[in-house]
Amino acid sequence: MITKETRQLSFEDIKPKRLTRYMQILEIIDDKEMTAREIETEMNKKGYSKYFDMNHVRPRLTELVQYHELVECEMREDYLTHKQVVVYRKMTEQEKMELENRLGG
Repeated sequence: MITKETRQLSFEDIKPKRLTRYMQILEIIDDKEMTAREIETEMNKKGYSKYFDMNHVRPRLTELVQYHELVECEMREDYLTHKQVVVYRKMTEQEKMELENRLGG
């Protein structure tokens, strides 16, 4: 019971930070197509992150895809790791309407 309460309190504590991070990511992507590393680099440049850590953006990107705000649009080679990584872009209003129609909502 105590564990459940402390987890809930921790979650409530990070919710505002999560919303702020969503807004920062969406602002940075704007009308571009970007990888997680490119987004985190821009967050550092703008002072949204005090230090470079991919964990600032990766979980939020996954959530933004699930919330239908972002789309995984292609794969690209990461300039640092030389591995294939996902490229993200904002979901268009047209895509959101089509998805809503498909999902019946």
